[in-house]
Amino acid sequence: MRMHESRVRGFTLVELLVVIAIIGILVALLLPAIQAAREAARRSQCANNVKQMTLALLNSHDTSKEFPRGAYTAATPEPNWKSNEEDGLGWATRILPYIEEQPLYDRLVRNGIPGYDGNPWKPGIFKAAIAAGKPLIPGGDTVIKGFHCPSADIPETVPGGGYFGVSSDPVTTGYGSSHYKASRGYCDRGMFLRKSESLKSQTLEDMDFDGDGALDKIDKEPFTRVRIQDVLDGTSKTIAVGEAAYFTDKVASFPLWIGTIAEDGAVLFKTHEPINCNLSGARSFPLTGADKDRLNLLGNYADDCAFSWHTNGAFFGFVDGSVHFLTEDLETRTFALLGDRMDGRIVSEF
Repeated sequence: MRMHESRVRGFTLVELLVVIAIIGILVALLLPAIQAAREAARRSQCANNVKQMTLALLNSHDTSKEFPRGAYTAATPEPNWKSNEEDGLGWATRILPYIEEQPLYDRLVRNGIPGYDGNPWKPGIFKAAIAAGKPLIPGGDTVIKGFHCPSADIPETVPGGGYFGVSSDPVTTGYGSSHYKASRGYCDRGMFLRKSESLKSQTLEDMDFDGDGALDKIDKEPFTRVRIQDVLDGTSKTIAVGEAAYFTDKVASFPLWIGTIAEDGAVLFKTHEPINCNLSGARSFPLTGADKDRLNLLGNYADDCAFSWHTNGAFFGFVDGSVHFLTEDLETRTFALLGDRMDGRIVSEF
């Protein structure tokens, strides 16, 4: 009998390299499509977050017969560091019951802080909490997913001093962050302000609204509340909230859902500066010196911008509950008009 040896033929080195190369090409072709699909899903979630906020604001209005204040701070400044002009809960705390956060709302109300238990919307609650030995207002460290855009990448809670390059922790360390803020509009004629701003008069003359080459004068009169009937330009043409997931060199401007301790840029943005603040897109925070220089729009680092981690623009919720993606090349004039609830000018396309 003759024995026959069977031979098992394997891949040659050249064949193996060809297979690896083909797999590499397929991955290279598919990866952008996968990333695009993921970003599309993130954008959809972000838009839905904004939608829920605008609907919650409308529900809050139906209950209170007025929109929440941008920040529940003092009416007049005080001549020392203890000023409560920018210390108070923010607009987002008022909509918690309408975004399925009633237990959190109840914790804020029953906070155990002397003078604020039962009514946390009095000015000065952050400093009062610190004085009472409570480094955090009860519930303030809660991470609310509906206030986070999946595309943004800043800490879910305010980090310690090391993150900001300082030795001591900020007084806001531990508070939950937010990727969305409410609109002050242009010339403080938007939907949401802190009290001292709503009660003062001012005039701006730094923008050409008519396109005739001459700057137009805009006057702002005092007001105490904003209701649907006060949105004179129409609810579908007035911005209520939008993306603003960034901060400057001011630790106090780190975006929070609960409120502001010393800088209302933590909860409010203006439609005075361009969308995305000349930065645009994903960033590494804290910002580099070059990035901060790009924020130097009005002689200082702009902390009042709308800012998104999506490409080319940001999502905004309008007073009527609609959501629009506004591109960063939108005319600053148009953006300002959309933020102003009473300019009387018609914005047909945006």
